[in-house]
Amino acid sequence: MALLRVELATDREHARRFDDLAARGGPFPKERELVIGEAWVRGYTPTGKVIYRGIGQGRPPALKFDVEVDIALGRTPPGPPR
Repeated sequence: MALLRVELATDREHARRFDDLAARGGPFPKERELVIGEAWVRGYTPTGKVIYRGIGQGRPPALKFDVEVDIALGRTPPGPPR
């Protein structure tokens, strides 16, 4: 499996709260769905495993994630399977 980097733009306060939640091992279902959706949009088949990597230093800050994608299937048309 390959990893695809996805960054979700956010504000500083949310980034700080999210980082604290992730450090405690808390769940993040909303962000997980957004990351998986972005993998589909980019034409990759996500396997579902999403790994939080930290906060980007840009303005606005971004939450950085890696998502496992299956490259053996090649790039797929955008969108989830029908």
